[in-house]
Amino acid sequence: MRRFILLLLLHYIASTYLYSQENQGLVFDNYNPVTSQFINPANIVDAKPWLDINLLGASAFGSNNYLYYPKTTFYNFSSFEEEPLRNSDITKVNAYVNLLSQGPSASLVIGKRSVSVFSTLRAVGNAFNIPPEIIELQINDEGSNVNPDLYDLKNTRAKDMAWGEIGFTYGEIIKAENTDMITAAVSVKRLFGFQNSSVVINGGTVLVLNQDSAVFNSENLRYSYAEPDQNAGKGWGINLGMKYKKMKSNITRYTPHSTSSHCTSVDYKYTIGVSLIDIGYINYKKEAFYGDIDDYILADTTLTENNIFEELERLQKGNKFITSLPSSISVQADYNINDQLFLNASIIQRLPMKNTFGVEKANMLIVSARYESKYFGIGLPITLINYQKVMLGLALRLGYISIGSDHILPFIFKQDINTGSLYVNIKIPILRSPDCRPSRKSPKRKGSNYQKCATWD
Repeated sequence: MRRFILLLLLHYIASTYLYSQENQGLVFDNYNPVTSQFINPANIVDAKPWLDINLLGASAFGSNNYLYYPKTTFYNFSSFEEEPLRNSDITKVNAYVNLLSQGPSASLVIGKRSVSVFSTLRAVGNAFNIPPEIIELQINDEGSNVNPDLYDLKNTRAKDMAWGEIGFTYGEIIKAENTDMITAAVSVKRLFGFQNSSVVINGGTVLVLNQDSAVFNSENLRYSYAEPDQNAGKGWGINLGMKYKKMKSNITRYTPHSTSSHCTSVDYKYTIGVSLIDIGYINYKKEAFYGDIDDYILADTTLTENNIFEELERLQKGNKFITSLPSSISVQADYNINDQLFLNASIIQRLPMKNTFGVEKANMLIVSARYESKYFGIGLPITLINYQKVMLGLALRLGYISIGSDHILPFIFKQDINTGSLYVNIKIPILRSPDCRPSRKSPKRKGSNYQKCATWD
């Protein structure tokens, strides 16, 4: 009898309940186009900085509904040396992890057009609808509590994937008439797959026999695995975005960051954006395999991980497979209160990819308020993740450094912790174009219509 499937599901939970690109307090800031392009590539068009250079950025987000650390804060490091507790009030375990490292990147405004180049390393893991009893089979310690019974599996899936991206974004103002502006942009990404593993179960049951074993019956089970390697797979992806901006003054002849527009930046009253994010694929074909199973499987918690993957490889149906990216559609709305205070509402809805080998995006509803100026910004996002868990975040931008968290309360108050978030960016914004830098030998004449661009000087 084949015995690896239940342990494979556990492999994902073991890697995804730990605290680990959501950074909702950062991506809506008008002074962060090189970062905000990841929620809508049209954000680089008519950006506040003429040139935005990202030196280094990283973000980590992780959440689950099963394992937690009780009544503590993130600063109480000794609490995390203890084993986490289990939530006994749930019937299905869900978990999500999103890690991102942003390398050298830059966005540039060239009149009514804008371009950007970027590089990122990403890792995403998610688990859905896993009975907690399966996890207890693997943990198998003094705190384990497994009741012999029959448990249903429906739309159960566990996936993780790591990959790198090198991308180029092009956008432009496609309409500028009276006070109406429409911008659009597309990002094209070359993808480099580093690792993938997945289990997708459309339906089945688990009969738990005792603390050490169970019988698994699947109506349909599919799995994939690619050995970690810097050249495990390659693919392509795109991001698409459009944005409508209701401007505060006539912009029919407006050209951003140009002397023809007196080097001024026209503010908007409100914006509405729509974007498709992470549409693409990675073709894994180096040390890779996939398969499907439709029979009974005996799970034995003493089986090692090496045995699991040896058995998976033996039962493979092929040695290459294609995975999807964590695709989503997003709608964003931003309202300008007084050119420094803004209100934002956004929704991120994952596209249906549950039967694929690719990882899946978390659904999010975000409402945020922020203050922004040339040198300083602060954002307060309230996020509803997967339409269940509410989080309060905080983001700070001071000069060249931005730092924040989408879940700030565990940094302040003691509470049960099963979610963590942290992000940081170091970048150099150059707010004025070369044409808008007046010569030191030719100071502005009194009465001239020339207006100096915003500057860090």
